Amino acid sequence: NNSLSDVDSRLHPLCRYLLPALCHLSAEEGPRQVLLTLDAPALLVDFLLQTWTSLKRRSDRASSRDPSRETACSALLNFTVTEPETVRKDPCYRALEVHLSEALPVLVNKPHLLVLGANYVTLGLMIGRLKSPPLGSVEADQKRFFTAALRFLRGALESGSGSGVVQVSVNWKDSWDEAAELWRLSLQVLGGCVRTWPWVVGLIREEGWLQHTVSMLARCSALPDQNTQVVLEEVLCAVVERCSVCQQEISDVMRRDQGGALSRMRSLKELVRLK
Repeated sequence: NNSLSDVDSRLHPLCRYLLPALCHLSAEEGPRQVLLTLDAPALLVDFLLQTWTSLKRRSDRASSRDPSRETACSALLNFTVTEPETVRKDPCYRALEVHLSEALPVLVNKPHLLVLGANYVTLGLMIGRLKSPPLGSVEADQKRFFTAALRFLRGALESGSGSGVVQVSVNWKDSWDEAAELWRLSLQVLGGCVRTWPWVVGLIREEGWLQHTVSMLARCSALPDQNTQVVLEEVLCAVVERCSVCQQEISDVMRRDQGGALSRMRSLKELVRLK
């Protein structure tokens, strides 16, 4: 065949063995260009769609984690980061967006598939960042995806007892080593989406992400690591730049709680004072 996307869906079990190689090759310029001529992204998207259909038919107990789905996401993420024009033009990415918007609300409630959920959030935000702001109303699937993404990301950290270090939540604890980098990357990209799409700021307030994050940072003395502080501060700065109401809310909390991790976010502090 002239296209990998022509592979019969019955051969998807064979595709599982090819996925690690596809993921590796998609990270290198020369091989990636060859894969693009063979419609490799379309094959990867079709693989995710077909395996999701199979996954939905199973009970929670039977729907065990499948690393091949995560590998397919990693390969698609490589294409998304390095080939933005392809993402904007190839219709398979539109099909992928619809799939992510339908699947993520389900994955939010499946802790045993948390790493797959983290991959879906990162991939969807990366694709969303490349799109132009809508001229009219926001598409329903976009809003559905961002709503689920915010709920998912909000669930990673919690205050715990007392006013000590912010803790990884119970649902995320076992998967944190694998999911932490995806979570941080998702927050970085979310900050970019806030600056590109003003409507995302409203959703950040409505879905409780802002209130949860600011309250948690005010109550606790420190975050688990410096990288986590950097990405959270980056998103909060983007929100303050776009929303005067959010700026006032954060400013009020900062004035009230001087000893928390929030008060040590210098860039955010300076931005709040300048507004």
